[in-house]
Amino acid sequence: MPEWVHLSPSGPVAGRDGRSFDLPDPSGLILAFQASGIDLPVDYQHQNDKAEARLNGPVPAAGRIRELRADESGIRERVEWTATAYEMIGRKEYRTLSPSFLFHPKTRQIVRLKGAGLVQSPNLCLTGAGQRGKTA
Repeated sequence: MPEWVHLSPSGPVAGRDGRSFDLPDPSGLILAFQASGIDLPVDYQHQNDKAEARLNGPVPAAGRIRELRADESGIRERVEWTATAYEMIGRKEYRTLSPSFLFHPKTRQIVRLKGAGLVQSPNLCLTGAGQRGKTA
């Protein structure tokens, strides 16, 4: 399993669901993550983004985002997986991360990373957690 997982392309980002965003400054997003001083959660199927899931809990973690870096593909994250998530990825029950971020409502510029979801059907075209060099 790769240590660094593709989180988001840089520049204009088009989702399969028709939504679009812009990540003009990947280094700014990385600096904001580093300045926060906390690891961000990776959940299953974006449960942290759903009020009903948080209220009815628990919302189990699949891992924690420990570090971010930029490369030619955009932003990659180093995730510390839970044992359960690691096994599920190994069995190909989950393969892809989907970022959860805050964005400016008018410009659609991504301003902060909130975490990520380990998902079965990603909105963005990314290289998956359980594969190398393939698009999920």
